[in-house]
Amino acid sequence: MAKQKINLKKLSKGKQVVIVTTFFISLFGGMFAAIVGVDNFKNYNSPYLFAFTLGAMGLMVGLTIARKIKSFVVFNPVMLMNYYTIAIMFSIGFVGTFMLGGQILNSKISSLYKCDNFVVIDKEFQLGYKRIKKYILVVNIETQTQRLLCREDYWDAITIGETTNICIFKSPIGFDYLTLSNSQ
Repeated sequence: MAKQKINLKKLSKGKQVVIVTTFFISLFGGMFAAIVGVDNFKNYNSPYLFAFTLGAMGLMVGLTIARKIKSFVVFNPVMLMNYYTIAIMFSIGFVGTFMLGGQILNSKISSLYKCDNFVVIDKEFQLGYKRIKKYILVVNIETQTQRLLCREDYWDAITIGETTNICIFKSPIGFDYLTLSNSQ
């Protein structure tokens, strides 16, 4: 691969501010989008595979775009020397956007397989050092034990042996997920 020739241009302060602001918006906007996206696919059958797949796609797209725009956004020698770090920061925006966009797309193209009542066979509560609380219901769905995250008030209200209504959504791209009808 041929090295890109970079000619440092004298840009106006306004253009410099726009470039730096765009990179920071990409970074923090991507982090926010990733948080929202991750929260929305908590009851996927393969949440880690989903996050890794979409995150890797976003990273590759972000790094490709960062490489393509390098000659337009670098305006001083320090940026040129540290462009790899800047490119990673820029790409985080794409990672978050791909995760949130992928979750929204997957929910739009998924179809309701069925909603039914399933018996709660166990309840789990997880709390660790510097970790958020997790309220988990364990149910048997179609001969498989599934763990579903739910809100604290719903977890407190339901007892082991009680039934809860769960909807199963099938995705054509393979990222099936479950929703609790009684608790979001």
